[in-house]
Amino acid sequence: MSRLFVYLVVAIFCITKTLAQSESFYFIQLSDPQFGMLEKNKSFSQETMIMEKVIAAINNLNPAFVVITGDMVNDGKDQKQIDEFKRVCKLIKKSIPVYVLPGNHDLSQQCTDESVSDYMDEYGYDCFSFQVNNSCFIGLNTPVIFANREEKEKSQLIWLEKILENSQKCNHRILFGHYPFFVKESNEANRYENIPLEKRKTYLDLMSKYRVSNMFAGHLHYNAMSSYEDFNITITNSICTPLGKDRIGIRIIKVYPDKVVHDYYDLEQIPSDVVL
Repeated sequence: MSRLFVYLVVAIFCITKTLAQSESFYFIQLSDPQFGMLEKNKSFSQETMIMEKVIAAINNLNPAFVVITGDMVNDGKDQKQIDEFKRVCKLIKKSIPVYVLPGNHDLSQQCTDESVSDYMDEYGYDCFSFQVNNSCFIGLNTPVIFANREEKEKSQLIWLEKILENSQKCNHRILFGHYPFFVKESNEANRYENIPLEKRKTYLDLMSKYRVSNMFAGHLHYNAMSSYEDFNITITNSICTPLGKDRIGIRIIKVYPDKVVHDYYDLEQIPSDVVL
């Protein structure tokens, strides 16, 4: 496997590591490249062109790390789509860590044991945690929560609470996932866009208990923000196939000892540098 996708795998196929970084830093989130969607699985040439432009900007900005919050490809069983996504991501400088998380298109809507196993074979992990300058970053496999894959979801939940328990001295605890817990209201009805209520409450209670400040998600293919108590959910537009008013782009998140701030930039407005 390539440098990008090989990590130390522990417990439930999660990765845990610590990165050294200066006091304040920034990272980049992008979501839903979904190779193959634009031309209905006939080609992914447009997604390749867009991602190569984005990666050139990423290499110029030199962020602390990059997180891709799911739906790397449109058809999780299409090896050509997967291989092209991996090939393009190898263009990111080796000095910039890249973390990916599964989306529903990567695992299938039903999130079967077979699809999870196939995903693990491709990417090596399906959740992660790491720290940079006393901030803790956690990535979840949210499709297993959405699909109620009970055994896998339960083991991930135990792992998550352990990470949160051990990170209470961190300045920030920041979560990533493909699905947002909710879109507008914490008690909104179950639908395709959110985590079902019966699971949602468990996770929101954990966010409150351990003072998680932010979640960065995707899935919707448009930008949106919501909150529950002091927990802020930010949904980032698709990098290749927007379904809302915003143009394709990335999110730059700045992390300071006392706050987290972020802005969305469309592809043509990505800055040449970031001032902290």
